[in-house]
Amino acid sequence: MAADILPYNHARDFKAVRRIHYEVGWLSDAAGAKAFEKMVPHLQGVVYPIDGEAECAVFTSPGAMRYLNEDLKMCAVLAVTTSRIARKLGAAKKLTAHALASAVEAGAEVATLGMFEQGFYDRLGFGTGAYARAMRFDPATLSVDRPFRRPKRLKRKHWRQIHQAMHGRMRGHGGCVLHEPHIIRAEMAHDNLVALGYYDGPDGALSHFIWGEAKNGHGPYNIYAYAYRNTDQLFELLALIKSLGDQVVSFAMEEPPEIQLQDLLKQPFRNRGLAEGSKHAGYHRTHAYWQARILDLPKCLAKTRMDAETVTFNLRLTDPVAAHVDGSNAWRGVAGDYVVTLGEQSSADAGRAANLPTLEASVGAFTRAWLGVRPASSLALTDDLRADKDLLHALDRVLRLPQPHFGWDF
Repeated sequence: MAADILPYNHARDFKAVRRIHYEVGWLSDAAGAKAFEKMVPHLQGVVYPIDGEAECAVFTSPGAMRYLNEDLKMCAVLAVTTSRIARKLGAAKKLTAHALASAVEAGAEVATLGMFEQGFYDRLGFGTGAYARAMRFDPATLSVDRPFRRPKRLKRKHWRQIHQAMHGRMRGHGGCVLHEPHIIRAEMAHDNLVALGYYDGPDGALSHFIWGEAKNGHGPYNIYAYAYRNTDQLFELLALIKSLGDQVVSFAMEEPPEIQLQDLLKQPFRNRGLAEGSKHAGYHRTHAYWQARILDLPKCLAKTRMDAETVTFNLRLTDPVAAHVDGSNAWRGVAGDYVVTLGEQSSADAGRAANLPTLEASVGAFTRAWLGVRPASSLALTDDLRADKDLLHALDRVLRLPQPHFGWDF
């Protein structure tokens, strides 16, 4: 490890790291600081000291990301914070690059994060993920006509049960889990917690739930997480939400990937207009808030099994992370020349074949194409990806994937 990078030491570094989080606005009250203090010793962390005190910190957690029917070993970058006196020193990029290299040594195949702004993490090889849709609506207007059972009230003490339910939930392409349960414990530090669920899992485990925060008795209720093991459980949760509509005026939540929530709302445009200008005003917002990058190309491709034609091509990959990884790390990114096959059995082998077409791309752009965020032909217009039209169209056909959906905001 470089001399200006230290592993996080809770006794030595917590007060400085807490100060940084207050400075950047990620902590604002004593309850949040207490929850943060309980969480950080369980994460992987590195700090950048100045005059003997941490002024930049990066925390990560191992996890998994679903790629079609396979799970990829994931490094989730949870927090990158820099104090007011350490800006523009390159510390955040250097610490994040070091954290990624350490994760690769531990077996990680992909990395993910929630971005504060598009552009910064591109310098470390990340590419922007798919759009997520968030909606706020009057629960009384849900047209879900099915019975529901009385739920159990979930409290902060049930954080391990909630974490297990998030792990066991129904996950499609792009679905993520974080392996460290103390993350849930910290995230549940809300003043007015709303958490309701059902215990239908194996051995009576928590199977499906909603969890969020109530601004007041009439809402908005902001739902931060939910989980279910099948669509019957999803619709029971929606029926539960509808039942609260006799008092609660608005719910806000991310749309589940299996449905188009607007299909289940009565007169959505009329009701949105009636509430316009109020704190309960309905909305439908679409934004891409997460990014991802491949950390180990051969391992990722070995787990890529497409129900499509086979396409083989040369890939010339660039990776900007190499400029920020220090000499103590063996991993320097994934830049290089590969012969790539995409199909039922995919692979990436170092080298180059003279008789194959070539795709030139940054690791961030290729990650986006491989995940199915956007077609290769679209990325050729807006991102760092180039190939002849025949290869682009072939990639569009073979990488025709469901939109990746995290299902866990971190």
